[in-house]
Amino acid sequence: MLTRRDFLAASLGLAALPLWAGKDEGPTILSAAWRGSQGWCAGTLARAEIELPKRAHVLLPDPTRRGQAIVVARRPGYYLARIDWQRGKLLQLFELEDDRNLVGHAVFSPDGRHLITAETDERSGEGRLAIRDARTLKRLADRPSHGVGPHEILWLDDVTLAVANGGILTLPETGRYKRNIARMDPSLVTIDWRDGSLLAEYRLADPQLSIRHLALTADGTVGAALQNEGSTSAPLLALLRKGEFKLANTPSELAQAMHGYAASLSALGNRFLLSCPQGQLLTEWDSQGQLTARQALPRVFGTAAIAGEWLASGEGGELWRLEPGTLALRESRRYPGIAWDNHLTVI
Repeated sequence: MLTRRDFLAASLGLAALPLWAGKDEGPTILSAAWRGSQGWCAGTLARAEIELPKRAHVLLPDPTRRGQAIVVARRPGYYLARIDWQRGKLLQLFELEDDRNLVGHAVFSPDGRHLITAETDERSGEGRLAIRDARTLKRLADRPSHGVGPHEILWLDDVTLAVANGGILTLPETGRYKRNIARMDPSLVTIDWRDGSLLAEYRLADPQLSIRHLALTADGTVGAALQNEGSTSAPLLALLRKGEFKLANTPSELAQAMHGYAASLSALGNRFLLSCPQGQLLTEWDSQGQLTARQALPRVFGTAAIAGEWLASGEGGELWRLEPGTLALRESRRYPGIAWDNHLTVI
């Protein structure tokens, strides 16, 4: 019997084409994943076999150690891992200090000497940015995130960080349970990373739109992917542009089709790519907040940009290459027995 997934796979040509066919070398793409009986793992798409103790969220290439990357545990998480993605090896497993949990995202400092991790202080519920030694991963200093539930961190320049404070409080005794939905306070803030001072703070009118993932276009527009804790028919992309933070111009039919959940956001030139796995939908937007293309894809999660093209990954092991401007499918591949997690990292 032909299942819906089989039909989608056949119609999209999954497993029929090698990605970047005809090229001598393809890019290296990293992701966390689930491999059935092997459990949680990470690595390259061709070799995502490095076993992890728990689910991971994002992988960060180490700018000073060739072939290595840092794996950040998913929220609420308690480990950082260093992997050698070229040899498929786990090099270091770092257990987080007491009374802290990771929320899935981090960035390296501009000189590569420090790792800045977004965290939650489990005693106070306050969001924190920990400054860590990039080699040992030990915490050296601490900054406020100026909000609750920080998630993605994004460099705007050499001293300014944008931080998506999701506004949702979770604590270890209740795991991923959201303790403050009625009192959410999401914000997008900019911070001077040298001393942690708050430079600017932005909010949307609807406090139940949790600000989660960030991307930056060539013209300086910051995109924010949202997750809706209230109505499932609200827009899921907001833009910080020329000092104004507002929702993208989203048709009501499209907002409903997104089902209240955006998983990943990437930028290419002056365009954004937004994935909505619950709506089985990928959308492209310009930096002024206008929809430019949409494509139906099964359980699409990760997004990335490379060499003038879009990439997206799916929970069923799919990887798609798409044309900017139209989201027409150029190539696709399926990796059997694997479920890609929320993010793709291109080296």
